[in-house]
Amino acid sequence: MEQYRAVLVVDAEKFSAHRDADLPDVHLEIRRVLAAACAESGLGQAWDDVRFMESTGDGILAVLPHEAVPALIDPFPRRLQDALAECAPRLRARGMRLRLRAALHVGLVDDERPDAPGISTAVIDACRLLDGKPLRAALDDSDPEVTFAAFLLSAELFTPYVAGGRSGLRESQFTEVRVQVKQFDRPAYLYVPVPSEGRRPDRRERPPQEAAPSAPPAPSGGTSVNGVTINGDGAQNAIGNTVGGDFRQERR
Repeated sequence: MEQYRAVLVVDAEKFSAHRDADLPDVHLEIRRVLAAACAESGLGQAWDDVRFMESTGDGILAVLPHEAVPALIDPFPRRLQDALAECAPRLRARGMRLRLRAALHVGLVDDERPDAPGISTAVIDACRLLDGKPLRAALDDSDPEVTFAAFLLSAELFTPYVAGGRSGLRESQFTEVRVQVKQFDRPAYLYVPVPSEGRRPDRRERPPQEAAPSAPPAPSGGTSVNGVTINGDGAQNAIGNTVGGDFRQERR
């Protein structure tokens, strides 16, 4: 029987960049940090009792009770960021890295059907949110040593819980984005618990000691007309009171 459920879907940035032998360990680490974040958010039992959870290879799709929604909005994203930051040095020492994108949606899901559990429009929509450009860009444009998690909330959850004042988070902490994937085209709301700016070459600033280039000196010489020396570059014309071209004048 279909019930309103929370649909959480998570995947790892650049999962396939790891060595083949390391992929199982990275996936297990994803499961570990999700469990830790849920436990720290007061959702430990709900996570343990999940009826439908499946691996997506580079991530996890889980259907949780609708009652878990408030804690999944806050503090779960912050606790996930904390868990990822805590394990980062250990993973780095092994030549691995883990940053996660997460999307949260809500809808009717049958998570008990034996032949096709978890198959619903709500699950498909959650996956579309995860695959959209805004969520990917949130990690691509951030510092990988600072920002470890980016979170996308569907409009169906943002309106009643965040805009409606049923969350510890404020509207100003979210950025409204447009998610367009295949036929899916909807607004959603991006939340990055610890935002940062990426180290991209086009963002490098000029060193403070580097002075701005000075204007080139005026060329010497020129033509003297009634005590005024006229210098110019290229072609110049002077007809009556009309002057054309790039002239500089020096009065003697």
